[in-house]
Amino acid sequence: MLNNLVNRHDADRLLRKVRKLDLDPVLAKLRVRGGARVVQHWSQVDPSLTEWWAIPAVIKRWNLLMTGDAETSFPQYVAAKHFAPRTDLRGLSLGCGTGGNELLWARTGAFSLLEGVDVAPERIDFATRTAAEEGLGDVLRFRVTDVNRMTADGERFDVLLGLQSLHHFDHLDETLPRLAELIEPDGTFVVDEFVGPTRFQWTDAQLDAANALLAELPEERRRLADGRIKHRVVRPSRLSMVLDDPSEAVDAAALLPGLRRHFEVVEERPYGGTVLHIAFSGIAHNFRDGRPETLELLDRCFAAEDAALPEVGHDFVAMVCRKRSAG
Repeated sequence: MLNNLVNRHDADRLLRKVRKLDLDPVLAKLRVRGGARVVQHWSQVDPSLTEWWAIPAVIKRWNLLMTGDAETSFPQYVAAKHFAPRTDLRGLSLGCGTGGNELLWARTGAFSLLEGVDVAPERIDFATRTAAEEGLGDVLRFRVTDVNRMTADGERFDVLLGLQSLHHFDHLDETLPRLAELIEPDGTFVVDEFVGPTRFQWTDAQLDAANALLAELPEERRRLADGRIKHRVVRPSRLSMVLDDPSEAVDAAALLPGLRRHFEVVEERPYGGTVLHIAFSGIAHNFRDGRPETLELLDRCFAAEDAALPEVGHDFVAMVCRKRSAG
């Protein structure tokens, strides 16, 4: 309807909230606009265990596809291959959230300073406390700021990290060159990103593959946190995406071409997610126990995505890039 501006799933979700007398969150979203809604959306600090990143076997799959070794993380791989023997790098991580990714990068030993920036003060406070608790307060620092202010102040770093944050940026042909200004001439831009459909407008082929996978899962593995059973993956309406978070995947489909256009790509490692990301969404907590039967079922899920990837492509990619030389 209207190029999926709204769809029947919006009505179903609203009806469920009416039945539960749970309209306050909906009304709050309508009252808060633009950038303030983005900050509000990202003010939560509790990690979700219902999404695919909460499944340990999925993380090992990422490692295998990104580094060639299920036990070697992308930060470890990049630090050994692209940073060594440096241990004095100054890094900046964009959209750091609660700082979980930054902890992994700080533990590589490549940085004397790694700074994380975000728009949500609650997440910055959480990240700062966690870094201190982990004994990394001398390496990790966090603050609330934006890219425009940093480029205006002339700040420069040896390493710029875009870790599941760049797909929240729009106007990429203006934004990506501005990000390049934050990198020293011989610096590195490391990217780990969602590069799939803008506003999560999943393709028909992608939905077909995800729903075929769901249909093969036992019912108990498809139970949502509220007890309902997940029957299908649906394409969210554009309106629901904007109401939830105006920045979510705002120009995601243009991100990978933009990175290739504005930076020299040293290494590019796609790692799927086109099927698993949306099939596991909301039900990942049912796959975290590590039992043999769970791991066997996950192997079948991984094989299903592998079979679909030649047709549907990859929605996630890890990259190591350099600034293009002037002229």
